[in-house]
Parts: sequence; structure tokens; C-alpha cells
Amino acid sequence: MRTFSSSDQAIHFINQSASISYSDSFDLSRYCSSLLANKETERLGRDIVIRIKDCWDKLETNTFPIWNDLTEASGLYPYVETQHLSKSALLRYEYHRSPFLKDVFLHEEQHILSMCLQQRKSVVVSAPTSFGKSLLIEEVIASKIHKNIVIIQPTLALLDETRKKLLKYRDNYRLIVSTSQQVDSSKGNIFLFTGERVVEYQEFPNIDFFVIDEFYKLSLQRDDDRSIALNQAFSRLLKQTSQFYLLGPIIKNIPVSFKEKFDLTWFPTEFATVAVDEISYEITDKLKIKEKKEEKKRLLISLLLNTQEQTLIYCASPNKATTLGLEFTNELISSPAIVSDDLLAENNDMLEWIVENINERWSLINAIKSGVAFHHGALPRHLGSSIVDAFNNGSIRFLFCTSTLIEGVNTSAKNVILYDKEKGNKKIDFFDYKNIAGRSGRMKKHFIGNVIRFEKQPDQMELFVHIPLFDQENAPLEILVSLDSSELEEKAKHRLNEFLNLEDEIQSLVKKNSSINIEGQLAIIKEIEDNIDFYHPYLAWNAYPKYDQLEKVINLAWTYLMKPGENKADVRNSGQLAVLAIKYMNLKSSKALINDSIRDKFWIEKIPEEQQRINQATFFILNVIRHWFDYKLPKWISVISELQEYVFKKHNLTSGSYSYFSSNLENGFLPPYLAILTEYDVPASAIRKIEQQVKKGNWTTENIISGLAKTTDERLKSWGLLNYEIKKLRNSI
Repeated sequence: MRTFSSSDQAIHFINQSASISYSDSFDLSRYCSSLLANKETERLGRDIVIRIKDCWDKLETNTFPIWNDLTEASGLYPYVETQHLSKSALLRYEYHRSPFLKDVFLHEEQHILSMCLQQRKSVVVSAPTSFGKSLLIEEVIASKIHKNIVIIQPTLALLDETRKKLLKYRDNYRLIVSTSQQVDSSKGNIFLFTGERVVEYQEFPNIDFFVIDEFYKLSLQRDDDRSIALNQAFSRLLKQTSQFYLLGPIIKNIPVSFKEKFDLTWFPTEFATVAVDEISYEITDKLKIKEKKEEKKRLLISLLLNTQEQTLIYCASPNKATTLGLEFTNELISSPAIVSDDLLAENNDMLEWIVENINERWSLINAIKSGVAFHHGALPRHLGSSIVDAFNNGSIRFLFCTSTLIEGVNTSAKNVILYDKEKGNKKIDFFDYKNIAGRSGRMKKHFIGNVIRFEKQPDQMELFVHIPLFDQENAPLEILVSLDSSELEEKAKHRLNEFLNLEDEIQSLVKKNSSINIEGQLAIIKEIEDNIDFYHPYLAWNAYPKYDQLEKVINLAWTYLMKPGENKADVRNSGQLAVLAIKYMNLKSSKALINDSIRDKFWIEKIPEEQQRINQATFFILNVIRHWFDYKLPKWISVISELQEYVFKKHNLTSGSYSYFSSNLENGFLPPYLAILTEYDVPASAIRKIEQQVKKGNWTTENIISGLAKTTDERLKSWGLLNYEIKKLRNSI
């Protein structure tokens, strides 16, 4: 008889065995059963069950029923095989069938949370990535127990992924993804927003239920630029309803005052549906920094060349992900193909779009042709989602990425390689590490995920989410001013005294833009007032600005609104950003702006080698568009528009209005009635072609989408749309 004294020993046995005999399987199942029977060790027992599911073909067939019973005993009902169940077990299995999602079975702890949510209880859950927290969002929607729902997620990419999943419910709910959309009073509404958009949206009906995904971002200690807006959104929604679902990974605890104020279920769990193996490639030899970098890269390339499964390679920055991805692509030129020609052909439509709309010599093209890609926040949103789709369907094997992908969307990666130990310029902590590692494996696709790290694992830590709304003593002014007086704690009120002594009009103005640095806004008002004769000729403009006018606006924001250490997307100063914005205004095309940069004397002198210049200029311009033009700069311009208007009107001077320019900049100079399509993962290039065919009128998002859905592929092709653009349109509306 074989005896197992530890789960590590059992796992080693499973991994090393070419086949598992009846007696070994029985001994192993007995040990696993003892682990599952103890609350302290059931996680280890569940891990063994998952590993057995991964090597099911190693088992003697007559032991299948034993392991199937253990699968059920572990609570992993999605993995249970009904042909091996007894009648009583079959009843328990059916009990875990979702009553609202077809052919979906919930695991044991999902079912507990589902029952809470169906009873209209608020739930705050901390669980591993593979738990399946997001599935419960869809189940709530499918149950139709709430009419108006807000779902807050940290990235637009994740919101778009959620929107596509929820398209099947549009007969019962209008899906609202833009602050320009109106509610539908005849049915329910689902608002798919970031925290910023919740703050900006003016037309909320009575909200019945809301969701905050990755709610740990409420904590200011995570040093996230979006945390203030997320807290403001949380505060606004709590004024409407106390029914919510907050979800996030590996969180130790939440504020006691938060628990006491709401009748909520706090549910921390380690329940996972995939097993994870950690493999170290850490270089421990004492080498010089340059030698260590080269050795590390050599090890990575060797590892990838011998890897058959879908693999994410985490890198510290977009530049690193791009450079490393292209270096690996060059290594593949002399190696056997890693992806079949049939699969690679599925990428041809995407490649055609890149050639036509970015640059025909951008090295991402050769990478994708080799089954490799990079993914980061500089890519156009629709292209980023297409690359993830290609990775998930196997036509891209290796994906070099940053935290944008790790935090942003779900992938089907067997392997996650932690190549760097930084996130931008800061070291990743244990929480970041676990979040990255949690992306390996995928329920029902990869029972076991591999985390391969090239750096030392960060020291373990426990994350307590400090929510400023319930810990106001240290809350920033931007959050306090958004609260009603009845919501303020005594210890926080004195911090508002100086603000409350300001003129009512200034208070109202600053509160309207309270997600933007308040002290910076007040400093801008003072700066304009103190130098009013200087600023008036530059700031009192309407429609489109000249360079000098825009530079003065941007310089005010750059000086007073920029936070220390804030990401500038490689832009050096306000003057350079103004030049780029004016060029973008005139050219109205990312491809034209890229080509202009490639031919620019500055870029030629900086990077004489043409291919390198094409790659770097392409990355730089795409990054500037995503980081600056799509949101941050339009927001800054809008705020300063209101500040200068206040100052100049106060002094009986003509004021400017920047709303037309800021709106056009944010929409990529697309007409407002069609710009909404970018929120539906439709490329701007396709929208410009549609613009030529759609007559101006009183369009709503819904009738534009309805009309395009009825337009045949042949007609869209006659309008000049590429296959890629037509597919994006069809998959998104």
C-alpha cells in the first residue's frame, strides 16, 4: 500500500507517473478524501482533484467513479461527469445548475454567493482569478431581478468584453456604454462604465444594483490614478442603492465601519478551479547587470522555442514588451513554424487593416505572421482586442504584454511568464505578483497553469482595502468635497474649512471637476487672475485653437494639474504636446501623424536607421493618441475652459469656449453621432467610411446600430470597408 504524507508528495507522484494503477489511484483518493474532510486542508485536496482531472487518461477506468465522487465532494461541480454519479449525487449536482444560464453549473462557493445575490443581499468577495467571480454578474442580469444596473470595471477593454457577453440580454436591457446615451424607460438599463464615466453621467434613473470589479482600486494605497474617481462613483451609487457586488482578488479585509454600515456578506476565499505550478528561472549567479540581462533573454528565448502552449510574457513597460517581442520574432526566422499556416491565415484580415491604417512596415506585422504579438495600452482598443482574440483561438502563440492585459481582459493562457519584477518604474509587490500569476490556466480549458518567473517572488503581504469613504481622516480633498455634509465624519470636516470659505461659484465649479486636482484648479484661477492681461489674448478662443493658444492652455494644466511622477507617455513638455495635438487636428489620422513623424527631421536625426524609426515613431504616436488625446488632454482642456470662463466673466472680459475642440479631440475628429461606435470596438477607419454614406440627422446610438446591423456585407464592402472592419462591426453590434 502506498502512503502519502504531504500534498507535495502526492502531486510529485501524479506528475511523474506515466499511468496510475488501481491500487495507487485508490491510495491517492483515500489521501485526497482525508484532505477534503478537513476545513484547514480542503484547498490542498481540491488541488489534487484538479490535477487528476488534468491527467484523467492516466487512471484505470474503474477508478473514474471514485474520482468523480471526490470532484463532487470538492465542490467542483463544473468538472463533474454525470455518467459516474449515483442518484443522490445527481440530485446535488442538479442543485448547482444555474436556473438562469443555460448548461452552466456553479461550483459550491459560487452557488453560495449566487443565493445571496438572488436574495438581494450585498456581497463583497475576495477570491482567486479562477474562482469565476464575473460569471455571477451575468447570472444576476439573466435573472432579471434588477431593472437598472451599473457595472464599473477598471478598463475599457474589460467593459467591451463584458458588453459582448451581455448582448444576448438586449431584449430586456439597453446596454449603455457612453455618457452621451439616453436611458430606455420601457425596459431595463445596464450602464457599462469606468468610475470616471459614472461621475460624469448626468441622466441616471433609479439604480437598483451596482457592481465594482477590482474594488481594491478604491484604496489610495494602490497608487492608482483612477482611485479618486472610483471613490466618487462609489459614493454616488451608494446614495441610490445599498445593493451591490464588489469583487477582487486576495484581499485580507475591508474596513469595519464599511461592514457595520451595510448589511453585506464579506466572503474571502481561496477556492480555485485551476491548479498552478510555479517554476523558477531566476538567475542566482553573480553576474554584471549587462551579462545578467543577456543571459536572462537567452533563457527566455530558449524556453519559448521549446514551448507548445499559449504563453503570456509579462514585461514592465510597453517599450519592453514591444522590443522583447520583436527580438523573439527575429529568432523564429530560422526556426520551425510555431503556428500552422491555417491558423496564421486567420490573422490576414487584421494584417490588412494594419497595413492600410498604421504602417505597412510596422514590425508588428512580421511578428503576427510568426504567431507572436505584443499587447499594451498604446494599441488602438479594437486592435488590442483582436490580438487577444487571436491569442485565445491559437493563431497567436506568444503574447508579450504589460499590466494593461493582465488587469484588463481574460485570456486562455496555459503559461504566464513573469519576466520583469517592475510595473513601470516601480517594483511589483506580492499582490501584483499573485494577480499576474492568476492569469495562468483557465477553467475547463487548462486544469493546470504554469507560472514561470525570472525574478524572485516578492515578499508575501496581506492587502487591507482602506476605502476613503469609510476612513475619511486621510481621504483627499477631491473625495471629501464630493460628499454631502451628512456623510462627512467630524474628523474630516475641519479639513474642508478653507474650501468652504471660497466663493460659492468657485466651490460649485471645482466640485464639478473634483476628480481633477483641486489645489491645481485653484492655482490656475489665481495664475490667470494675477496675469489677466497676458492670458486673455491666448485663452479667449473658440472652436479650434492656434498653436500659441493651445500651448498656453496645456502649459497651465502641465504646471498645475500634473501629479508628481505621472506618466507622460514620453512627451517632453507642453510645447511638444501642443504641436502633436495641432498636427492631429489638421491630419485627423493616426497613420498620417505616424508618417509625418517618420519623415520629421527631429526623428531622422534621433533615429537614422529607418526600420527602427518606423517602429519607435509608430509606438510613440499610438501611445500619445491613447494616453493623451482619447481622454486626459480633452479633460484638462474642458476644465481650463471653465476656469478661464469664470475668471474673464468676473472681470467683464470676453471668454473662450473649448468644448467643441475638446469633444472633437476625444472623438478622434469623428462626427459625434457616429463616434459612439468606437465604444463598440469599431475602428475609426470604418466609421469614416460609414460617415460618407450616412446622412446627417437626429441619430440615436440605437437606430445607427440597428441600421448598420441590417446593412449587408456586400453593401459595406461597396462603401470601402475591409473584411476586418466588417467583422468588428458584426461582432460588436
